[in-house]
Amino acid sequence: MTSMAGRRRLLLLLFSACSALVKSASVQGELPEARNFGIYAGKFCFDYTEEGWGKDGPPVDDVGVVGDALIKLEYLGSGAPKSGRLYFMVFDDEKQHWKQARRNWDRSTCEEKQELSSRPFPVDFQDGKGEVVVKIRQHIRPRFWYYTFVGCDLEIDGPIRYSIHSTNTLHGFEQEFSLDHMGLLRAYEIFTIAFGVAGVLTIWAARSKEAAQGLPLREHPYLQLLKMAYIASAASCALFLAHYYLFMKNGFGSLRIRFLAVFAGVVANCTIYLIAILSSRGWAITESSLPYRRLFLGVVMLIGCIHAWTELKAEVQTDQSTQLYSYQGSAGVLSMVLKLFMFSWFGFQVKSSFDDYAEPKIRRFYKYLGVSIGAWAINIPVMVVLAFQLSPWVRYKVVTIVDIAARLLGLVILSQLFCGPLSPLSKNNTFNALTSNEVSFGFEK
Repeated sequence: MTSMAGRRRLLLLLFSACSALVKSASVQGELPEARNFGIYAGKFCFDYTEEGWGKDGPPVDDVGVVGDALIKLEYLGSGAPKSGRLYFMVFDDEKQHWKQARRNWDRSTCEEKQELSSRPFPVDFQDGKGEVVVKIRQHIRPRFWYYTFVGCDLEIDGPIRYSIHSTNTLHGFEQEFSLDHMGLLRAYEIFTIAFGVAGVLTIWAARSKEAAQGLPLREHPYLQLLKMAYIASAASCALFLAHYYLFMKNGFGSLRIRFLAVFAGVVANCTIYLIAILSSRGWAITESSLPYRRLFLGVVMLIGCIHAWTELKAEVQTDQSTQLYSYQGSAGVLSMVLKLFMFSWFGFQVKSSFDDYAEPKIRRFYKYLGVSIGAWAINIPVMVVLAFQLSPWVRYKVVTIVDIAARLLGLVILSQLFCGPLSPLSKNNTFNALTSNEVSFGFEK
């Protein structure tokens, strides 16, 4: 009972942490009750257009506007602030603006912050309400814009609540999305269908093989693991899809649904690693035991925990940079090193298994297993390189799509290996896991 209560408390803690997410079209919060402060409130990536820009300078009126931000404030004290000024300051991602301001943010004065900002907007309160409208114009490239509130000798007797709603007005039904997330809605639709179809085809192939050989292949551990990986992958994409559909409606989405989507993706990835580790040694194929199983199963679990932690940390913190913490942070680099270590061990074990057995079919299976999964593992350093090299306004969506595509490819490869012509599953290694405690395999070494 105690452990169950502990697990419930952990889940509640994780779910409550997700409520702090700020990477959305809409942001809400409360300003500190202090005379002088400067707080970072979020960022949003806007598109660009060359419309209306010429030799005479920037366009006028609404020509050339690529997006806007609506800021609403509510002062819960009496009347209006008694003295001082409150500013909503926006910074573009140029070096002389946000990057320089961020470097000395805690030490700079109110006047210095104003000079570095792209534009400071003074907030005036009427009947306790304040509103600022920011129209974004840019014609060179997409940019991240950073939102801050700065209090300058502000004297208040109550809290100030705020909300920020940003839109990419050029992009129709996707206008709620920051440009670095745009296109993911369609991607998740495609991948949800793709994982579902591939999973169904894998089950159909397993049943056809089962009917042909008269063996309970569906009970085999690898096919059970493959089924679980397909279900987790499809569930992850479907949950992300639900989150983004809700995001289109309200600018927030469902943060708890997003967390469950991340968790399902971690389960799917770790299942692929587990299948690779187990099959490389021949467990449930030509062997009934796994040497150093605690070590390498522990590595798989550690990778899953690090992945989940980096994803969660990347989402619950108000991140002032455009880096992908899951790949560019220290924990992300550690995860990559562990994965490379795991797949190096995988290659060594596949080579040993290939050399240990004389039966041609088994040797072919290990040969193709090593080549295909070894080639597939290249996606790990590739995604890290992409995370460092891609422009920030496309980095997140490209890395996300490549990650999901690599997962789908890995599962398809494993389905072909275990359900296709090269499958090593036969009467020699098929057993009912619920009733058998010992298994012996009759392959010639």
